[in-house]
Amino acid sequence: MEWNLTNATVDGNPFDLVARATFVHTQSGETRTTGLFYAGDDNWRFRFTATQPGEWTVTTSSDDPDLDGHHGTVTIAPNPGVPGFVTNFGNKWGRTGTNEAFVPQFVMIGGPQTYYNNPAEIQTNIQTFLVEHGFNGVHTPVFCRWFVLEKPQCSRINEADPNPDLRTFEALESLITEVHATGGVAHIWMWGDDSRSQNPKRWGLNETADLRLQRYIAARLGPLPGWTMGYGYDLFEWVDDETLTAWHDYMQSEMGWSHFLGARSSKNQLNQLSEAMDYSAYEQHRPGYDLYVRTIEARPGKPSFSEDRFRIRDEGNAKDYDMAQTRRGLWRSTMAGGVANIWGNLIGAPQANDGQTTSAPYPNPGMIRTYAQFWANRFAASLVRCNEQSDNAVCLMTPEQTSFVFYGEETDRIEMDLSGMAGDETAVVVDTKLPYAEIDVGLLEPGSHVWQAPYVSDWALAVGE
Repeated sequence: MEWNLTNATVDGNPFDLVARATFVHTQSGETRTTGLFYAGDDNWRFRFTATQPGEWTVTTSSDDPDLDGHHGTVTIAPNPGVPGFVTNFGNKWGRTGTNEAFVPQFVMIGGPQTYYNNPAEIQTNIQTFLVEHGFNGVHTPVFCRWFVLEKPQCSRINEADPNPDLRTFEALESLITEVHATGGVAHIWMWGDDSRSQNPKRWGLNETADLRLQRYIAARLGPLPGWTMGYGYDLFEWVDDETLTAWHDYMQSEMGWSHFLGARSSKNQLNQLSEAMDYSAYEQHRPGYDLYVRTIEARPGKPSFSEDRFRIRDEGNAKDYDMAQTRRGLWRSTMAGGVANIWGNLIGAPQANDGQTTSAPYPNPGMIRTYAQFWANRFAASLVRCNEQSDNAVCLMTPEQTSFVFYGEETDRIEMDLSGMAGDETAVVVDTKLPYAEIDVGLLEPGSHVWQAPYVSDWALAVGE
């Protein structure tokens, strides 16, 4: 929901005028306070996303009389089953609204300049990567385009005290809302690194221009569900704990709705640059299953993100992926308990590395689609690792042992100890290398079982519902 107020008498920089709207839920007293944002000309706007149905009252407050003292009431009808804001269930990622866990698997797309005033670009990315491939989110880098849409490098911006670029925000809000409408999530990189001048150090981190931008992000994007934000990459080169913590705390204080903010750590280490972040973030090169597990266990109270970009390239980089490694990375990060990742195919699309364009389609999208279809109704907040249940596969199960998933690579059998089940359960298995097709394993009773595969492959076997 959005409202527009007119203010023709502002004195000074309109982006520095502070005005707020406070929403109160009549029945429960829940309160949400969000900023008004300057929308050009004489227009200020504010937005609202209800977190529960019923009556909400709203009142605006500001030192500017044109924006102060506006009152209203809105009534929200129930809207069940719609994914809301990103949240967490312990160390698992989740969504409000559905209260379901998920594993964010983001695909690299271009920066906001590629989809500004270009809804077809957004829809093409959604159709190609979320619908046809099966990724559940997009990753978009902004860098210094916050200030000038065409300029990713702050060194090329001439203003001594830059304001937010309204076009950048029009692009981002279109992306966020369209991706959210399909059930997906947008992950934003706020800044880049220092050597490429992709951060606002020249004006001061958490100084006037930066804080103005942070307030604007909070007011304009804060009420929109379905996005997360990382501070950037190679952060250990140019930002410290105190600065990151101050950024996180200020952003969260300005937003009426919490969004998950993070800051990627040093290369191939399990440290964090700031423990204040909402998710733990790491730069890991080709993490395997065991490292994904250690990543989750390092900070078990929050969700984890392996926030390097796992790319298919032809540059000979030792950390890069191929199609098979991409497929296994999806499965391993999920079987470990649910670590988020960013993926991209840069063969034929090298400029996607800097957000100048979008990842190329993958050479075998069916492999990714098989992963997505298998997990669509199986990944749950209650799942725990249970590798003691198999001698040749990794395992996830519900604590009451009514559902299991076993995953084995380069094997022709899956060994299972189902002695803890209370009764018989059905089972199916899929070849993760092929288009999705379930093989009926039949009804399994409590006890030990060995499923014999028709050939060697990477198999995922699900027991129970």
